[in-house]
Parts: sequence; structure tokens; C-alpha cells
Amino acid sequence: MHSEQNETKTRQVYSWIRERIMQGIYKAGTSLPSTRELAKELGASRALIVEVYEQLIAEGFLEGKQGSGTFVKDTGAMRTLQTIQLHSEGKLNENKHVTPAREDRLDDIDFRPSFPALEYAPLQKWKRAELDVYHDLPASMLGYQEDLAGDIGLRQAICDHLLHIKGLHCLPEQIIITAGATQAFSILSRLLLTPDKAIAIEDPTATFIHNIFAKTKAQVIPVSVDQDGLCVEQLPTDVNPQCIFVTPSHQFPFGSILSISRRLQLLDYARSTGAYIIEDDYDSEFRYGGMPVHTLRELDSERVVYVGTFSKNLFPALRIGYMIAPQQLIEPIIQLKRTADMHGATLPQLTLARFMNEGHLKRHILRMKRIYHKRRTHLIQTLKNTFGDKVQITGDAAGLHLIATWSGHHANLLTAMELEQHRIKIYPAERYTIRKDQYNNSLIMGFGNVNEAKMSEGIQTLASFI
Repeated sequence: MHSEQNETKTRQVYSWIRERIMQGIYKAGTSLPSTRELAKELGASRALIVEVYEQLIAEGFLEGKQGSGTFVKDTGAMRTLQTIQLHSEGKLNENKHVTPAREDRLDDIDFRPSFPALEYAPLQKWKRAELDVYHDLPASMLGYQEDLAGDIGLRQAICDHLLHIKGLHCLPEQIIITAGATQAFSILSRLLLTPDKAIAIEDPTATFIHNIFAKTKAQVIPVSVDQDGLCVEQLPTDVNPQCIFVTPSHQFPFGSILSISRRLQLLDYARSTGAYIIEDDYDSEFRYGGMPVHTLRELDSERVVYVGTFSKNLFPALRIGYMIAPQQLIEPIIQLKRTADMHGATLPQLTLARFMNEGHLKRHILRMKRIYHKRRTHLIQTLKNTFGDKVQITGDAAGLHLIATWSGHHANLLTAMELEQHRIKIYPAERYTIRKDQYNNSLIMGFGNVNEAKMSEGIQTLASFI
């Protein structure tokens, strides 16, 4: 039985890597993790990973380079994988147009964290605002815009919104509009980091953010988090980091709030070392008890770069984010943005400004808080009813996800792959860690884009694996 289980795991890992190569997710030239690293990440034996790599090398998908690692081989003919599917009637069906990596299939139950309810996107009000913008649009707005920081009307609307939601005071001149928060982080990484510099970053953290900073080749220093947020006392004393990345209002993914004492300690550290603090405030508007947490920037506007986004409180396809920068960084940031995209798309900015000024964003957030509160309550109750005192729920005070921790169970990526075969997508906490083997028993479970019926079905299936 043990050998059969091991063979199944080998096949799963093999199919997982092969599928991503065939569908272009792992592109030619991509360096794969070492066998030791991948074994740790997947919760599998190193021998199993070695066997999979050797098989993929033999089939021409991978190539090993002495002293450098294992890379995806350029076959010159990568295309979408054709699959033959067997219907329940027993007939073969050739699917010639397979969509990449099962992403966003309608029948998937996806517990993706920090993802909004797309079915509630306020598209009718958005379209009316957009039509009003087009009706009143002067021809000059169709050309290149001189203000590279973004539409001044939108920047003023953001100032008003932040003052109303968080009591945060700022000026439109301090705001730079970006293509989502991702572009903000990319610009800041280019501005502040070089290979001879260092950045301190929360561990765990969002994978894409870690990757952005790691691409600069700067030294990435992981710093632990606990129930009070970033463990400031663990910040390095032998290296002065150029910047520090934090999510103080709702730590991602563990949900803790950076305590006031640690906020003051962090600011003292930043002032003494000359570091800038990058404050990512991605979804703390959705708080289920009391008011949203005040920002770190309120305490020091010259050491903190505040980054916000409309991907969580509206919808990700909008691709509009922003940063509030210290005065000395505004012009360098704008010049880097010029080289990135000249300026952001004008018409969506005009539409968003009108949408906000007409009060639609404020009302939408209030509506979604009620919906998310209901979904959050249902997820917690379903987990408790299914697993009883074997599961511990934390990090659920705000945002669109919570943390579920089981005693004695390893919720690794191999478990996630097994569940994906049952169209359930889960997200082990280890997926977001820089230093591995810290949170093997925890799942990050999003409830924003999963309705109650799907939650119940997903948890029932999950129970058969835990």
C-alpha cells in the first residue's frame, strides 16, 4: 500500500510540473527549485522529487546544468496541451482548446485569500459613471497627459476617501496613481534597492511581493510576525536595510495588527537607520468589529510610503492603485513611472473619480462588508461544525480570508494538488513563507469569492483529506 501511495504522489508531482511547462506557466529557461527545496515545499521525499526531475529530463522537458541547477528546456514548439477526456457515458472527447492551468473554472471551489466577490462588482453604476465621463470628455483628454502622477480629480477623491475611511490626512500632490499596487512595489524596488542594499520583509508575506523585491538582487531579510504583527526586535542590527515592508493594519496572511508600541519602535528603527517603510494597506477597509485601523503613515509621513489599491474594494481588473510618498521621493518615483508606462490609463481614472465622488464606492464598501461578514461567519461555523476543537481559527477580524490551523495535520502543497483534482483550491500557509517548515499545519482560507453553498461543499471534501 505504501508503494502505491508513493507512486500516486510521484505521478501527481510529475503531472503538476509537466502541465505548467506545457501551458507556458514555467517558460523556457526558467530555473526550477532544487530537489531539496521542492521536497520541503511539497512535503514529499527528496527521492521522489529526484525521480520526477529525472523523468522530465529524460522526456526532454527539463535539462540539468552542472553547478547551476535544473531548467525548463526550450523545445521551440511549446503549445497548449491537448487532452483526451472520458465522459460519463464512456465516450472519448478531444478537447483541443484547454484553458491554462484550470484557472477560474466556473465549477472550481477556490478559497483564494484576499479576493473579492466578483459577482457583486457594481458594474451598472460603473457603466453609468463611464458613460457620463465619455459624454463630457474634452478631446484633450484623449492625448498624452502632462501630469504623470495621475488625474488630479482622482487623487483628490482618494484623499477624501482616506480621510473618511481612516482619518488619514494627505494632499493630492503626494499621491501617485499606479497600475495596481504591483506597479507601486515594482517602482519602489527599482528606486530604493540595488544588489548592495537590503530590505527587511515580513515572513510570511505575499509571494508576488517577495518576488518583486528579490528580483533586485538585494539582500532580502525575513522577519517573523506574531499576534502583534512584525517582530520589530528581530530587525537586523548588523545591516541597515534600505527599506522595510509591512502590512500593519492587517498582516498578510496571518491577519494580526501591528501594535502601537511596535509601530513606534519600527519608526524609531527606520529613523536611526535611514530606512523607508513601505506600508501595504490592501484590504483593511473590511473590518468586522469597530473602525478600520489607522495607518502607520499618520505617525511619520516622511519615512513611510503608503500603498493602496482598488483591487479588493472594487475588482482586480480595474488595475488602479496608488501610493502616498514622502516629499523627497515624489519626483524620483514619477520619473521612474515615466519610463514604465508614461502615465496610467486616463479614462478609467476619470471614471473612478466620478464613481467615488458620487458616493458609489462608499456605499459599495458598506454593502460588501455585510456580505463578507455573512460569508466569514458561515465559513467559521462550517469549519467548527466539521472539525470541532481540532481546528483553530485566527486572523478573521478583517479582510477577506482567515487562518485555519489543525493539530497534527500537514497542509502542504501536495495536499493542495490532491484536492485540486476534486476542483477544490486551497492555500497552505507554507506557500507564503520565506523560511520553510514554520506553518505546516495551517491553511489560508479566503471567503470573499466563495458563496455559502460552495464553502460547505468545499469543507466537506477537505474533511476527507484532513
